[in-house]
Amino acid sequence: MHDLVSLFRRREAVVVVVLTILLWLVALLLWSARDIASGEPFPFAYKLLLVQTFALGLLFSAALAGAIGLARRLPRRWMIPVIVAVALCIAVLHGLIDARLLQQLARALHHRPPPLAELFNVGLMPFVLIYGLYATALGLVQSEMAVRERERQLAEARDAAQQAQLAALRFQLNPHFLFNTLNAISSLIVTGRNADAERVTVKLSDFLRLTLEADPEAEVTLDEELATTQSYLDIESARFADRLQLSFDCPAALLNAYVPSFLLQPLVENSIKYAVSTSRGPVSLEVRARAAGEVLEIVVEDRGGGAARMPVAGGTGVGLDNVRKRLAAFHGAAGRMEAGTTPEGYAVRLILPLRYAPMREAAE
Repeated sequence: MHDLVSLFRRREAVVVVVLTILLWLVALLLWSARDIASGEPFPFAYKLLLVQTFALGLLFSAALAGAIGLARRLPRRWMIPVIVAVALCIAVLHGLIDARLLQQLARALHHRPPPLAELFNVGLMPFVLIYGLYATALGLVQSEMAVRERERQLAEARDAAQQAQLAALRFQLNPHFLFNTLNAISSLIVTGRNADAERVTVKLSDFLRLTLEADPEAEVTLDEELATTQSYLDIESARFADRLQLSFDCPAALLNAYVPSFLLQPLVENSIKYAVSTSRGPVSLEVRARAAGEVLEIVVEDRGGGAARMPVAGGTGVGLDNVRKRLAAFHGAAGRMEAGTTPEGYAVRLILPLRYAPMREAAE
């Protein structure tokens, strides 16, 4: 953050320097336009006057820029009056010095110098216009840069908030899943299936290591997400044996499509919880993926377990809501979830932008 602020300050300083030099080069060019058009060579004293005017202009402009920077910290009702007063003071001071320099130029050219007051009255207005224009232009440029910096900070804040939200949503699933799986292991132990309980415990350890090491803010390929889902279903298969019939239908071309990590597990867990665990007969669970133009559609559907989706005793009810929020966090309005009953069960349809991982990343 400190480096970004320093970069912003450097950019602001560069803009001030460039604006100041351009302003005074244009002013000197306009002052000398008639002399340049005449084609006669400039006397040395006149060249010296131009150099002195340019140097004084840079000096006073730097002072005015500093005053503007300080005035921006004041309340709005005081900021503009202070800047106007400082600009007028600098214009008057430069006008007085310029009148003195013009008298010296007249003497160097062996002319009778006009009165100081006369030169000052004639030359004051150009300096008022120059410094007024400079203050206005500099204020506009600094305001524009400040707005852009503020927008950048707001974008960073929104990004940080989104990342925090994704992390919170992701890790909200872990205790939810752990709670259900430990219940499954407990059921296996109670029914005397100790070997199955031991096998599920080992698979649970592997699955937790896989999910907890994953980045909650990252996307993974659909192939990786299906492998994670299969790992979870292997755990549940030990509990429900022949009652759970699994099917995956995904074209090979979609295996390297990007999806948010840990996206499908809450959906298949929802089917396990409300369809398989409440049914005495076999339940088929199907995961399908297809491309529709530039959209990826993933459907998780269960059949044979009924269409009821009322929370069962002990349920936390975070699964579907969590998936909906994570899709919105990743893709905004382009990512959405549709869920509802079917004649044979329940289906959840995910819709998100179709983006592919680079081949090297997909291979890894």
